[in-house]
Amino acid sequence: MNEEYESFKEQVRSQADIVKVVSEYVDLKKKGNRYWGCCPFHGEKTPSFTVTPEKNLFHCFGCHAGGDVFNFVMKIENVTFPEAIKSLANKYGIPIPESHKTEREILKERTSKQIFELNALAVKFFQACLLKTKYGTNAIEYLKARGITSEIIERFSLGLAPPAYDRLNKALIEKKISEELQVAAGLIVKRQDGRVYDRFRDRIIIPIKDARGHVVGFTGRIINKGEPKYLNTGETDWFIKRKILFGMDVAFKNARVKNQIIVVEGHMDAISLHANGIDWTVATMGTAFTEQQARLIGRVVPEVVFCFDSDEAGLNAAMLAVPIAFKAGLSVKVINVPNGKDPDEFIRKEGKDAFLKLVAEAMSGMDYQIKHTLSQNDFSTLEGKVKTVSNILPLLIDCKSDIEIGKRIRELAQTLTVDENLIISEFQKVRKKGTSNVANRLIRTSFVVASSALEQAERLLLHCMVNKAGTLNLLETLEEYDFSNEERQEIYEKCRMLLNENVNNISSELFATLKEQAAAELEVILQLEIDEENLKQLVQDCVKQLKKAALERKYEYHSRLAAELEQSGDEKFLQELTESQRIKNEIRK
Repeated sequence: MNEEYESFKEQVRSQADIVKVVSEYVDLKKKGNRYWGCCPFHGEKTPSFTVTPEKNLFHCFGCHAGGDVFNFVMKIENVTFPEAIKSLANKYGIPIPESHKTEREILKERTSKQIFELNALAVKFFQACLLKTKYGTNAIEYLKARGITSEIIERFSLGLAPPAYDRLNKALIEKKISEELQVAAGLIVKRQDGRVYDRFRDRIIIPIKDARGHVVGFTGRIINKGEPKYLNTGETDWFIKRKILFGMDVAFKNARVKNQIIVVEGHMDAISLHANGIDWTVATMGTAFTEQQARLIGRVVPEVVFCFDSDEAGLNAAMLAVPIAFKAGLSVKVINVPNGKDPDEFIRKEGKDAFLKLVAEAMSGMDYQIKHTLSQNDFSTLEGKVKTVSNILPLLIDCKSDIEIGKRIRELAQTLTVDENLIISEFQKVRKKGTSNVANRLIRTSFVVASSALEQAERLLLHCMVNKAGTLNLLETLEEYDFSNEERQEIYEKCRMLLNENVNNISSELFATLKEQAAAELEVILQLEIDEENLKQLVQDCVKQLKKAALERKYEYHSRLAAELEQSGDEKFLQELTESQRIKNEIRK
């Protein structure tokens, strides 16, 4: 373990006040020795998210996210463990040592920095073309006709690519930017003969930014006739469409105020809504709504409102998006834009108030799924009714309560004129086959309350191990011990390794390497209250309990084997019976 890097991490940890860091994303209120707020990682109205400054830990009793300040930044910014450390180091002005980085990491960081700087130069070039050249006249008229003001042009850094084939390339060459880097950024295209040309020509340019405001790519929107209507930068290591929501960098603050985010399909839809005061809107990147995008929203607000085009493609896109949002723990609504219009067309014609009315009257995600499914099925026949029921019942698995499920089954029975009890019976079958959100939550949290003295002993001992509290000598006697579940076994094995390496802060290293369920178990373990005054006795009692459990497992094994051997007439059963009796006597000591 690199001592310089360890020292750097501890410096970052000591300066990064977890309460202040979390407060940038969560409205915290102090109660006792903890701070409470609504969890930024899943939708909730009653605060179940806590920060304990004395332990430098956060924990959500709803979704069971938790860890230290590094883990919080990892989750909230969707970054890796090293990136979280660097993010906090930059925030607090702490120099980052180079020695711990691999050549590949150094090269990737250097390239990313160069790409971001190059894209920033390209933004300035495109803006100048729009605002300061003759080429921009038609484009500005086009934007004004769509209600896009100079303030919105500046907010989204809109620009224009001139009609020439090499204007951007030449401008960047003058800035000493190599053609290789321009190609890597997707700004120019190299032909087979080695000649290059600008990717974007005679198009309004829309920069694509990540959540931190870095320009990671571009979209070009054609002004005159031509195809394709939209042209995008190709995907790169820093521009991955499924992980980005257009406009998130400017929408998230207003979204927090509104407690919701509106998601549209197209960039121009989002820009148009912002221009009309609906400034908590983002757009998908021309692809289906993804789990990564849902999680990105869930870190900011508890509710998403989908407002896709009202054509068949838009309706189907919403059907696919709703369950993804449910899975991320979001409250979901869907706007049905009337008269086959898209959001941009509707708000320009009907105005802000009419659009806000659509938002206020938006259908719940569950209602939308059921209504759309009913519209796609002919339930005038018995066969049609059966098919409709089989299509709708799996949707009900995402309902938040049995009360809601019962209500929807009654409504479905009335709509289809089918016996309610028959639908209930079918739903019970579906529920057994599938796994509901409620069941998932129960599975994830089944280990929160200790079900036995053994489980509690294992957790207490692991708590002491992670905090290096007087366990090293006693642990030597547990070399062959197997913990009673996989998660605690994983924590134990990795913790022993870190203890042997004399790592300073074990919890951070564990959170960075543990699998998801093991990390969730560690969060529970670290929340335990320990009697510091009787620590030695506590550890001894835990070790004794674990040894007893190991002996009980051995006794069960040898007793079962003795019975099997006796039944088969094998004389070795006496040997196994003697061993099982010896173990039983040892347990009684």
